[in-house]
Amino acid sequence: MILKEIKYRNFKVKIVKLTRKQAIKDNIWGYYDTNKSVIAIQENLKNITLLDTLLHEIAHMIAHKSEIRLKNLGEEGVASFIGSEFSKVFLQNPKLLNLIKRCTAKWKPFYS
Repeated sequence: MILKEIKYRNFKVKIVKLTRKQAIKDNIWGYYDTNKSVIAIQENLKNITLLDTLLHEIAHMIAHKSEIRLKNLGEEGVASFIGSEFSKVFLQNPKLLNLIKRCTAKWKPFYS
């Protein structure tokens, strides 16, 4: 498993494996279950796909747990909120930063 849980503010969200069969059936790589406070990530995802999927689901978790109305913030407010809240997630989850480093170690950007 990539990580066992993500901490955010006073919350802990468990991370579980999503089988490849279920992911294909539902046409997803992951999901955040608001009722169970669980993030499910398709097993065997690698590098940037894993990182993109995990951060995507963490963003859903932040939006849900913070109960903020993003549409009322405007572009600058949304950017400020996202930066601030992801900073909190990174500070509370040093293993997530290690995962980011591992996932991006061999990545070559397609733009220059």
